[in-house]
Amino acid sequence: MTLARWALLAVAAAPSCSPPDEPLELAPLTGRQIFMAKCTACHEPDGRGIPGLCPPLSGSPFLQGPPEDLIRLLLLGMKGKVVRDGKTFSGIMPAWRFDLNDAQIASVINDLYVRWHPAAPPVTESQVREIRQATEGHPLFPPAPAVR
Repeated sequence: MTLARWALLAVAAAPSCSPPDEPLELAPLTGRQIFMAKCTACHEPDGRGIPGLCPPLSGSPFLQGPPEDLIRLLLLGMKGKVVRDGKTFSGIMPAWRFDLNDAQIASVINDLYVRWHPAAPPVTESQVREIRQATEGHPLFPPAPAVR
């Protein structure tokens, strides 16, 4: 029997793959899962960052400051040199405005708070929605503050 005939018999004998009767319901990703998928390439899984490119998350003024600044950072991204503790970082923070919804951004921020600023109150989806609406039409990748 030829290989082609074996392949044809295998396909004919395989069970049919019909779609399920009901749609699959997947649990939403957690903030930690989103962080691991989208943020660790630059910030590393432990948040230590990459020297010269991406600052560490521990001690970040964005995590220590008002939540609106952090929400804006995640929505709009940032470019330009960041100087922190005498060290210069020149990477680009991606804008997640089109990739993550309000609940996902709140979830990521709350995961960051749990790990690097546990005293911060949780961010809500409605806070993210308000900042998203307020920054609608703003240019992406605003310049980084001179010193952070």
